[in-house]
Amino acid sequence: MKLIQKKAAYFKAAGIIITGVLVLLYPKETAASAVNSINVCLSTIIPSMFAFMVISTYIQSSGLYRLIFRPVMWLMRRIVKADDSVISVFLLSLFGGYPIGVKLLKEMIAQNNNYPEIRQTCTNAASFCYCISPTFAIIMLGSGVFGSTTAGTVIYISNIIACIITAAVVSRIHHLGTAETKSKITHTGITDAVNSASHALFTVCTVILAFNTLLACVNAVFAQLGYEIPQIVRGVLEISNLTGISEPDITLIPFVSAISSMGGLCVLLQCASIVNGAFPLGKFMFSRLICSALSALISWLMLQFTDVSVSASTYSSEYIYEFSANKVIVLILAAMCIIIFNRSDKIFRKV
Repeated sequence: MKLIQKKAAYFKAAGIIITGVLVLLYPKETAASAVNSINVCLSTIIPSMFAFMVISTYIQSSGLYRLIFRPVMWLMRRIVKADDSVISVFLLSLFGGYPIGVKLLKEMIAQNNNYPEIRQTCTNAASFCYCISPTFAIIMLGSGVFGSTTAGTVIYISNIIACIITAAVVSRIHHLGTAETKSKITHTGITDAVNSASHALFTVCTVILAFNTLLACVNAVFAQLGYEIPQIVRGVLEISNLTGISEPDITLIPFVSAISSMGGLCVLLQCASIVNGAFPLGKFMFSRLICSALSALISWLMLQFTDVSVSASTYSSEYIYEFSANKVIVLILAAMCIIIFNRSDKIFRKV
């Protein structure tokens, strides 16, 4: 074990040194990537995710999900054999985007003082509480890449069905109880939800910045060797790169569905950073491969019965990055995140 840890430390040190050298060799490319990453976070990530993160955190931690999801719980209990709290996280993850599910599962563990049964349940539930957001699928991939909202709808629905199938199977293999009658329910206020969302978004944005900076170095190395990494491959590494596909074709939709179900390496790293060891991610990573294959198959089958007309996108990259909110709101939300992240405890104790 010590030998493995020693080798891992050497690999980490070598990786840091290589990255440092690449940053020094390609300062222009890394600087441009950093600026672009910050722009994406300010103009897209924070405006589109902040409000839903706050709301979903408050719904889950306060117990409001029992009331809000009551109309559909009778059906969901028959599809997913799990407690209502797990089903609630599942439903919120289908609409909130990639990090929402694992974030709520981590908080469920913390809220119940790392109760072993809940930790095991969250480990298994992470297999299916992960989905692309409808906004990214329909607008940025559908309209932005294929020039068709129908294409984006096919991608989104294929992701949802893959998650539902995975949830139905996993919940029948593993017991997904949370011992709700035994666990202590903490009534969380809206300020705590805002604080939690700010921490999560800070993690997401810093991972995006670091990952894209490293990816810029890799792209620069390949470019100097006379080879350009295909856009579809870049999408596997960082999913937003899929918006750069210049020659959309209907045959690409199953591949894009598979990649969007996986989320890309950068999103997986974001989830790992958010979880931060609260529960193991082995099953989560394996399930992404299964869901990816299911999404590709489902989208291909849907295309056989759906009239999808694919055309070149009419959206510019600037429009794609700036559709979420105007710049004034972006700056206000960014300031809120920074203030809350650094001073939340002192501020809210006085409220």
